[in-house]
Amino acid sequence: MTTDDGHRDDGRVLDPGRVADHLAIQDLATSYAHAVDDRDWARWEALFVPGGLVDYTSSAGIAGTPTEVAAWMPGALSVFAFTLHTTATHEIRFTGPDSATGRVHVFNRNGVEWKGTRELFDVGAIYEDTYVRVGASWRIASRIERSSYMGGGRFADLILGMARDTATGDRPAPFG
Repeated sequence: MTTDDGHRDDGRVLDPGRVADHLAIQDLATSYAHAVDDRDWARWEALFVPGGLVDYTSSAGIAGTPTEVAAWMPGALSVFAFTLHTTATHEIRFTGPDSATGRVHVFNRNGVEWKGTRELFDVGAIYEDTYVRVGASWRIASRIERSSYMGGGRFADLILGMARDTATGDRPAPFG
């Protein structure tokens, strides 16, 4: 498969091996969502290659290796009573026999009690990914979250303000 014009592979019938690869990468995205929602940081970290990149800075988070971010996640998510990540609209482009790039939409609904009030905090984003085959499995080599919007109550306003304060030209602030 070639991707020299960016969209050449849209709708292309994949050979059986590539169909299996495509499904494995989609399963990786689903596993990621469940690992976060289950707060299973060992499982979450194992979905990445060691030394890879995870960048949550567009949602006022951190960027680092999977190990660094896995250590940060429990504290960062401790404010939430629950998180529900839904991933969909997954686009995957194979760049070599054992490598691919992808984009996946994420809708993340969170429950938080903030200053005595229960609120829902919603995040809509796109994960921009690179994937590599490691043995018989696919792993995430890099994941950059591009938050599109944040909404909810006063807690959402706080996080949105933090995201706006750290926005840059290549990483604009989310809508909200």
